[in-house]
Amino acid sequence: MSFSEKYPENIPWDLNIDQSQSKSIRWMLSKADIVYTFTRSRIDDNYVYIQKNDGNRKAYKEYEARYTYQRLFDEGYSLAAFS
Repeated sequence: MSFSEKYPENIPWDLNIDQSQSKSIRWMLSKADIVYTFTRSRIDDNYVYIQKNDGNRKAYKEYEARYTYQRLFDEGYSLAAFS
C-alpha cells in the first residue's frame, strides 16, 4: 500500500505580500530549543533556504521546502515571521 501526502497549501510564502518585501521575510518554526528558518531565494523563486539552528543554510526546491515546512508544523512546531 502506498501512502500519498497531500500537497501542502497555505504556506506562509504563498501569502499575497509585495514581492520585494516577501524576499526579506524569514519564517521560523520553533519547538523547545530547535529552530528552523525558511527564507525565499532572492535570485530564483523556485528555491527556499532552510537553516536549522545555527547550522548551514541550504537551498531546497520550493516544493521540497513546502513539504518540510508542513511536516514540521504538523509535528507541533510554532510559526514566527521576521523581516
